[in-house]
Amino acid sequence: MRGVLRAEEDRPSFLGRAMRVADSDAAAAGVLLVATLLALLWANVPGSAYEDVWHTPFAISLGDAVLEMDLRHWVNDAAMALFFCLISLEVKRDLVLGEFRDTRRIRIPVVAAVAGLVVPALVFLAIAGATDQPGEARAAWGVVISTDTAFVLGLLAIVGRSVPVNLRAFLLALAVVDDVGALAVIAVAYTEDLTLLPLAVAAVGLVAVVGLSRMRVWRGGAYLLLAVPVWLGVLASGVHPTVAGVAIGLLLPIHPPSPDEVDAAEAAARDYGRTPTSGGAHRAVLSLTRSVSVNERGQRLFRPWVNLVVVPVFALANAGVVLTGETLADAATSGLTWAIVAGLVLGKVLGVASASMAAVRLGVGRLPSGLFTRHVVAAGLFSGVGFTISLFIIDLALDDPALASQARIGVLAASVTAAVVALGAVAVVRAIDRTRLPGRQRLGRPVSATRDHVRGRVGAPMELVVYASFVFTNAGRTAEVVDELRRSLGDDLVFVYRHLLTDDPVSLRAAEAAEAAAAQSRFWPMHDALAARAGRLDDRAVRRCAVDAGLNLARVDAAVAEGSFAARVREDDDEGREMGLEEPPRFFVNGQLYDGPLDVAPMRTALEMTAGRTRVRAAAPEPEDENDLDDALPVRPPVGEPA
Repeated sequence: MRGVLRAEEDRPSFLGRAMRVADSDAAAAGVLLVATLLALLWANVPGSAYEDVWHTPFAISLGDAVLEMDLRHWVNDAAMALFFCLISLEVKRDLVLGEFRDTRRIRIPVVAAVAGLVVPALVFLAIAGATDQPGEARAAWGVVISTDTAFVLGLLAIVGRSVPVNLRAFLLALAVVDDVGALAVIAVAYTEDLTLLPLAVAAVGLVAVVGLSRMRVWRGGAYLLLAVPVWLGVLASGVHPTVAGVAIGLLLPIHPPSPDEVDAAEAAARDYGRTPTSGGAHRAVLSLTRSVSVNERGQRLFRPWVNLVVVPVFALANAGVVLTGETLADAATSGLTWAIVAGLVLGKVLGVASASMAAVRLGVGRLPSGLFTRHVVAAGLFSGVGFTISLFIIDLALDDPALASQARIGVLAASVTAAVVALGAVAVVRAIDRTRLPGRQRLGRPVSATRDHVRGRVGAPMELVVYASFVFTNAGRTAEVVDELRRSLGDDLVFVYRHLLTDDPVSLRAAEAAEAAAAQSRFWPMHDALAARAGRLDDRAVRRCAVDAGLNLARVDAAVAEGSFAARVREDDDEGREMGLEEPPRFFVNGQLYDGPLDVAPMRTALEMTAGRTRVRAAAPEPEDENDLDDALPVRPPVGEPA
């Protein structure tokens, strides 16, 4: 069945290609940028009738009931509900199963994001007040509070490894809290006339969604049937209808695959493999679908449509600003335009950087590994790229066409300025990082017999520390080399295992299972079982390894499902990222980063030479004197900075 699914996944269908593009941050940002440029071009072509097209009425009727809006409102009120639903699904997943279920990892980003909401709004209001802007213009303070996650992640994809790995996670945390704040502002600050009866109908629909979730209803169609009346109720109530998407996304169930459901899916797949009938295929597909939460299936279903259709069409409908000498002159002399530019470009970085540093000094938390003040400043500059939700709030806050035009020009100018300045800041930060590198990369934390997973005698003449995962291409070869080194060097070698995760979610779950084994005093049997299957691991195989290692499987399943050891795993991973380690495996030979071939002879040579031993020298030139020793060792240039 796995082969069937792999073949299906690799089929060059439109949907498969679209999903691969949609999963690329750079591609999604590129599509959004193209749509924005097309909107500007369209709006500035003489006789293009840009506004006339988007004000074309479109109606849906059922009997005497008629729902009519112009095309722009169908995009902003209906299609964008799907966008906000996807954001909510991602937020909930991060909080329940992802990076932020460990609250210690999100404290500083939360503080920074809250300040990144408040300070830009205060800057906006100060400038709007100082320039005597009308009340309608001042009400547009929500324009400056949001960050465009798609554009920011696209920019980070462009700079690639020029920035520490944890800067992306920090910015993602900022964006998550930022999105929650923006959604709350839309629901509270930009709701005018409130009608309670339709709102009550929507509330009943949401209660029904909760009921389905509690009953573990797994068919997405049931939730979709409830989503329609919820959206209609919110629309009729006067609350902006995109709030319906937010609420439904937060309420859809999210959970890791249960062992029973995984077993049932595998059994159904085996049955289909033995008897390939249409009924067997249907049962196998249903079993596989049931094992994945509605939240995760919703993300996979919605993301291509949101990234490649909804958001680009939204930009096409809202970013078309007429750029003439007159409109540019009006914007250049408008306090509203400058309030938006200052709020996004200056307010964001001031709020994010100052709040982060204050929170660190007050002991609220600590910055993610590998990040320093200069990186936080760069993150603040990136967060000033406000586009999608900023344009969305302009449509809610400003009815005057002239003010709306000035605001849109302000958002475009601020987003371009923030992006350019942020990319420049990355170049400066990268240069500073290089000047502050030590002469060589050393092991950041000494080996501890109580903290680390140690095989051998602490204090042995030779020490080999590996930062690795059980899920990467040459994991099996790594285990073979380490085993051979241990056999050949015996008691003279102490081996230490630390976690360095890959992007594969199984990497984290396998590491958590290994830590659960350590809690049962069976880490090394579990390590050996996982290493024997290295490179061929899935969740099912991890559970089989737990059985092979003699573990209490129920305790392991519970620990992985609850994330009991996620913080312990990520501490190792953070240490590795802080030292600039990017992909496993990375070895430290007697405390010094090794960058030679993954082979027994050169690694043994490096171990013995740095330990003052001379038994094997075949893989490295023998130094003529003590000062030549460094040149004989394969040492990787450092890419991190000690904390």
